[in-house]
Amino acid sequence: MIEVLVQHAIPAIEGLHDLGGLGVALLGVVFIIATLACFPASALTAVAGFLYGPVWGMVLISPLGLLSAGTAFALARHIARPWVHQRVTKRPMLNAIDKAVAVQGFRVVFLLRLSSIVPFAPLSYSLGASQINARVFLSASWLGLMPGTFLYVYLGSLVPDLAQLMTGQSSLNLNSYWMSGLGLSAVMIALWAVARYARQMIHQSSDKEPSYEQAV
Repeated sequence: MIEVLVQHAIPAIEGLHDLGGLGVALLGVVFIIATLACFPASALTAVAGFLYGPVWGMVLISPLGLLSAGTAFALARHIARPWVHQRVTKRPMLNAIDKAVAVQGFRVVFLLRLSSIVPFAPLSYSLGASQINARVFLSASWLGLMPGTFLYVYLGSLVPDLAQLMTGQSSLNLNSYWMSGLGLSAVMIALWAVARYARQMIHQSSDKEPSYEQAV
């Protein structure tokens, strides 16, 4: 079923390039809606690289990624905050992140974005219900997303056939190994940082921890 949908979507995606500015706008709308619905941002980022090349793909996706992250953050903070916060506290990893960002918000968010331990949209939603300042979230997210965004855009620009990109059958082994090594290193650093800061928060008295309603 998924393969059939992909095959039908390929001509429409390839046609975006021929639409000029309208195609860019349509891809932007699809990117925002899809990522807010928790569709993998990496796939759409690679598509942008395939359509527009590494430079213009990066120029397009970098602000779109930040806009999507900021929108999810705002939705969680101002509309669905109690609901999101309740679910974050039930998941050990997200709960540890919630406590960690209260101590070293910028560093933790930057490492999480760099490592992709938590998928793009779920992390944005969960941080919207956390204690982190919105400006810190946006700046750390923007910087942390840039390396991964460029890698996926660049890899997408190297794929000769969109069908290979959409089905994951591309054979860019050298780049994939390098990207995996970078991601693994970032994951290890992020896990260490999150665990360390979470332990610090756990050892603090609970009455000294600001509640999530007090976040800016």
